[in-house]
Amino acid sequence: MKKYAIHTIILFLLAIVSIPANAQIKDVGEYLKANTVHKKMKNGINVIMLNRGYSPILAMTITFRAGSVDESYNNMGIAHMLEHMLFKGTDKIGTTDFKKEKPVLEEIEKTGEMVDRLTRSDPENPEIEKLKTKLKNLQQEERQYIVSTPYSRIYTQNGGVGFNASTSKDMTAYYIELPSSKLELWANLESERLRNPVFREFYLEKGAVYEERLMRYESQGEGSLFEKFLSIAYIAHPYRHPVIGWKSNIKNYTVKQVRDFYRENYVPSRMTIAIVGRQDTDITFKMLEKYFSTLEDRKAPPETVITEPEQKGERRFEIEFESNPYLLIGWHKPTFPSKTDYVFDVISGILTQGKTSRLYHSLVMQKGIAASVQAYNGYPGSIYDNLFIIAGVPKNPATAEELEKAIYEEMNKLADDVTEDEIRKIIINMESSYVFDMDNNMGIARLLSYYQTNFGRWQYAVDYLNVLRTVTVNDVKQTIKEYLIRENRTVGILKNTKNK
Repeated sequence: MKKYAIHTIILFLLAIVSIPANAQIKDVGEYLKANTVHKKMKNGINVIMLNRGYSPILAMTITFRAGSVDESYNNMGIAHMLEHMLFKGTDKIGTTDFKKEKPVLEEIEKTGEMVDRLTRSDPENPEIEKLKTKLKNLQQEERQYIVSTPYSRIYTQNGGVGFNASTSKDMTAYYIELPSSKLELWANLESERLRNPVFREFYLEKGAVYEERLMRYESQGEGSLFEKFLSIAYIAHPYRHPVIGWKSNIKNYTVKQVRDFYRENYVPSRMTIAIVGRQDTDITFKMLEKYFSTLEDRKAPPETVITEPEQKGERRFEIEFESNPYLLIGWHKPTFPSKTDYVFDVISGILTQGKTSRLYHSLVMQKGIAASVQAYNGYPGSIYDNLFIIAGVPKNPATAEELEKAIYEEMNKLADDVTEDEIRKIIINMESSYVFDMDNNMGIARLLSYYQTNFGRWQYAVDYLNVLRTVTVNDVKQTIKEYLIRENRTVGILKNTKNK
């Protein structure tokens, strides 16, 4: 859950990078630093390349430092909506005849906005139903020109796998794996959909996002709990907003809002391309320059400057749902690359990494009051100060309140008796995690682009272990004393209505 559970992934990826047998390399960090190529185009796009592996396969990602944190109250969820719309094609892709489709699209946008505006201002207006009928007919007319899932079709025909995208609080990423021989195809398609996207099937996609929200949050107890938890833990910072947006936002999205967010936030200086796999990096960069360097170098939007006020008292809430009970506790803390963030990674490992971890051993194995318990560092985002959270499912007949009390007892013990050996063991376990797993070009590409996009320095990916090894007993004790305190925490409890 932290930065894609990012520090766990770091350790996994650092362990699995293939190193040629004849290479004189002391460690994987040294290998990445020596072989990762970082260049910047004249329009500001960062390009990160790593030649590795023996199969002619490339993992390719495009990431933008643009997520829900960049939205306003009027367009919450629009970053996620834009991600969906960028799969719809351009004036050349996804259409059989754009010249005929274009006026229909313009009329759909005009009519749809009239429907939404009247529905908000005058819901009893009889013109609404007439306009809805007109919109439906226009959408039916447009279908004759639409080629559905155009990119998936092309990429699948050319050996592509894993074509997808994701939106988070901080960033949006697009990714795929293709044969190395298809690099130019990819560069052509991706640069064109960024240069000239057409937001067709907008109202159909808006309905799909609305249904997604109902399924993931309105119909699930845990989803509702996490959503409300953030809205209470944060009172000012946009980390409090759901990535998918609220229902009322989704209902009122306009094509203009999507277009405006795209223009303001999808700028070259906030963009990173990462390509990992068998390649000649000089040839790769020349190919990328050919297609991406012509993207307009627009001015980047201002950074989010609002900071979350210091919390000065415990915040508690309950929600009721026909679902298993659930406990969620969170404390505010500094984000990466603060040393405190590294300390919390160690604390997280000590508490819940493996069956011998403190919380699992005590609460699940010995006392039997928890069905599961997990600690996460760095929720819900990474660029700005975030939360350390502990989540647990009480085991019947134990209650969430009993589980909460037991967690605090274990935390106090940790502050009193944590040892150097315990810390070293966790760090060693983190270093050696997934050593025997298979190679993963895409994971490395996403990791390097993550650090470059969010923090402007991909080298953090390989520096991480060196800093982690400096964590001491005193660091752990002082961090618990300073941050894991009552007045700095938010507690959310999901109550099962079946028990009423």
